[in-house]
Amino acid sequence: MTIQRASFFAASDENHRPLSAASNSDQLEEQALVQMKSYSSSKESSPTLASKVDQLEGMLKMLREDLKKEKEDKAHLQAEVQHLREDNLRLQEESQNASDKLKKFTEWVFNTIDMS
Repeated sequence: MTIQRASFFAASDENHRPLSAASNSDQLEEQALVQMKSYSSSKESSPTLASKVDQLEGMLKMLREDLKKEKEDKAHLQAEVQHLREDNLRLQEESQNASDKLKKFTEWVFNTIDMS
């Protein structure tokens, strides 16, 4: 659904080249605001223009909500990635410690056998 809304705005500007999701969203919002201002400042106030303005305002609201949710999801995923990195580091340290202990134990066993 977000893609459809974004493609609606992008289709109105054929030279549109998104740099990133955030800048793309900002650019779409700016385009929508410019369009709404031009419609509302127009002396010709027809029901068609008013309905288009209402539609654009609704789409802009949905895009803002989508952007907010995407930012929240991104923050959540970044926190999860950080937690996984910490777990990975801890597990690597535990693995190294276990490997060192096994090596010492193996040396001890071979030294004990050689002494016998």
